[in-house]
Amino acid sequence: MSRWLDVLRNMRFKQKLILSYLVVSLIPLALLGTYSYNQSKLFIQRQAIQGLQNTVATLARGMNDKTEQVERTVDSVVMNTGLQRIFGTNYTSLTLLSEDLRNYVSPYFSMIKNMNTDILQLTVYTSGSMPEYGEFILSLNRIKETSQWYKDGVELKKTGWFLEGTELAVYRQFPTILYNQMTGILYLKLNIERFFDSLTSVTTAQSAREGIFISDPNNRIVYSKNKDSMAIQKQMLQNPKRSTGMIEVGGLPYIMIQEPLHQANWTLYYYIPVQDISMDATSIVKATIALILTCMVLLVALISIFSHSMIKRIYHLNKLMKQVQLGNLQMDIRSESRDEIGELTNRFGVMLRRINELVTEVYQNKLIQKEAEFKALQAQINPHFLYNTLSVINWKSLKIGATDISHVVTMLSRFYRTALNRGESLTTLKDELQNTQSFLEIQLVMHDYSFEVSYQIDDEIYQYDTVNLSIQPLVENAIVHGIDQKQEGGGKLTIMALANKDAIEIHVTDNGPGIDKMLLGEILIKQSKGYGLKNVNERIKLVFGKEYGIDVISEVGRGTTMKMTIPKYRNTK
Repeated sequence: MSRWLDVLRNMRFKQKLILSYLVVSLIPLALLGTYSYNQSKLFIQRQAIQGLQNTVATLARGMNDKTEQVERTVDSVVMNTGLQRIFGTNYTSLTLLSEDLRNYVSPYFSMIKNMNTDILQLTVYTSGSMPEYGEFILSLNRIKETSQWYKDGVELKKTGWFLEGTELAVYRQFPTILYNQMTGILYLKLNIERFFDSLTSVTTAQSAREGIFISDPNNRIVYSKNKDSMAIQKQMLQNPKRSTGMIEVGGLPYIMIQEPLHQANWTLYYYIPVQDISMDATSIVKATIALILTCMVLLVALISIFSHSMIKRIYHLNKLMKQVQLGNLQMDIRSESRDEIGELTNRFGVMLRRINELVTEVYQNKLIQKEAEFKALQAQINPHFLYNTLSVINWKSLKIGATDISHVVTMLSRFYRTALNRGESLTTLKDELQNTQSFLEIQLVMHDYSFEVSYQIDDEIYQYDTVNLSIQPLVENAIVHGIDQKQEGGGKLTIMALANKDAIEIHVTDNGPGIDKMLLGEILIKQSKGYGLKNVNERIKLVFGKEYGIDVISEVGRGTTMKMTIPKYRNTK
C-alpha cells in the first residue's frame, strides 16, 4: 500500500489531475454506457424480429402462390369432363380408345407439363380395363400395395401433398360425380429444387447460422435450405412450445418465426440465434465507448495542451531520426522555432546535409578512381605506334599472299581501335559489339575454329550507349572458363542482345561445364587479373545505378549465361 502511495505522491501534477478526472468521470460514464447497451440491444432485437416477420410473411405468400398454382393445375385436370369421360368409360373399341388417347389425353397432358416447368411427371393411375399409355396412364396395381400416398389419396377428397424420399408429389382423386366408382388418381411429381427456388436464393444478411425450413403436419421436414442444420431443425419440431418468439435448442436461445402455408397444410419456419441479432447492438456499444474515450481524451488534452505541443515536436524529430537510421538521407529537416527543440532540429538538419555532401564526395571520388584505372589501362598501349605496326604487318601479309594473317591483323586493329575509343569511357553498343566480334574472330583463329559462335542482335539497341569494354570481358570469361574447359563435344558461344521496355539485356551463353554453386557467388566479388567481371560490374553500377549490372546464371554440366543489364541511354555530350 505504501508503495502505491509513494508512486501517487511522486507523480507530476499534470498526471495527478488527469488521473482524478478519469476516476470521477469513469463511474457515471460506465453506468450510462451499460444502460445504453441494454436498451439498444432490446430495441435492435424488437426491430429485427419485426423485420424478419415481414420477410417470412413475404416468403410464405410466395409459397402459397406456388401451391395455389399447383392446385389450379390439378383442378384443371381432375375437373375436365372430357378426361372424366375417358377414364370412366369401359371401351369395347380399341379404335375409339386410341383416338381419345392420341387426340385428347396426350396433347392435353403435354400442354400441362409444358406450361408448368416444375412438373417432372404427370400420371393418372386407373383401375379397370384402361390400358397403360406411356407415363400418362398407369395401372393402380403398380402402387396399391407400395405407395403410402395412394392409401391417403383414396380417403382424401382434396389435393394431397406428399414427400417421398427426396421427391415432392401432389395427388388428387378424380371425382365420382358422373360415375359411381373411383375412375383414377392424378399424380404429379414436382422438381423440388425449382419449386422451392424462392427459398433457396433468399437471404436476410443477418447471420451464417440462420435457417429456413418447411414441415408437414406430421413434423417431417419437407424442405430445408440448410442441410447441415437439419439436426437443430428436428429438435425445434420436437419442442411442444414452439411458436413465433424465443425458443431454446441445445442450450442456445433462438428467435423462431413461423407462417402457415394453407394450401399444402405445411408450416414455414425461420430461425436465427439471438446473439447474432445482438451483434448490431455491439456496434452501438462500441460507438458509445468511443464517445466516452473521446471525451476523456479531450479532457486530458485540455489539461496538457502546452506540454503536448512540446512532446509532439520531440516525437516528430525522433521519427525523422528513425527514417535517417533506415537509410533515408535525402530529407530536408528545418525548424522555424527558436527554442531548444528548434535548435536541436536545425543542428540535426545541418549534420544530415553534411553527411549527404560527404556521401556524394565519396561517390564522385570512387567514380573518378574507376575512370582513372580504365584510362591507365588504355594508356598502357601506345595507339599510334600500335596502329602503324599493325598496318605494316597487314601490308606485308597481303604482299606474300597470307590472307589469313591479314585477316587476323585487321581484326586486331579494329579491336584496339574500338577498345581505346579515343579515351572515352562510354561507347555505342554498335562499336562495343564490333569490338567483341573482332575479339571473337581472333579467338576463333587461335582455337583453330574449334567452337561455334552465333549472334542474335536486336537492331533497336544500336542507337544506345554503354560502358566501353563491357561485353568483351564477358566473352573472354566464357571462352577461358567455359569453352576451353569443355572435355567432350564442340563448344558453342551465343551472344544475344535484346531491348525491353526500359532496359537492354546482353546475354553471353556458353555450353561449358558450368560453375559450381560455391564459386558462383564469388565471381562478381573477387578481383581477377586484368580487366575482369568485377571491374565491369562496378563500372556499370557507378555509371547507370545499382539496379543495373551483371548477373551470372550457371548449371553444372549445362553451361553458363552471363547477363548484363543496362538502361536505354544515349550520351548527348
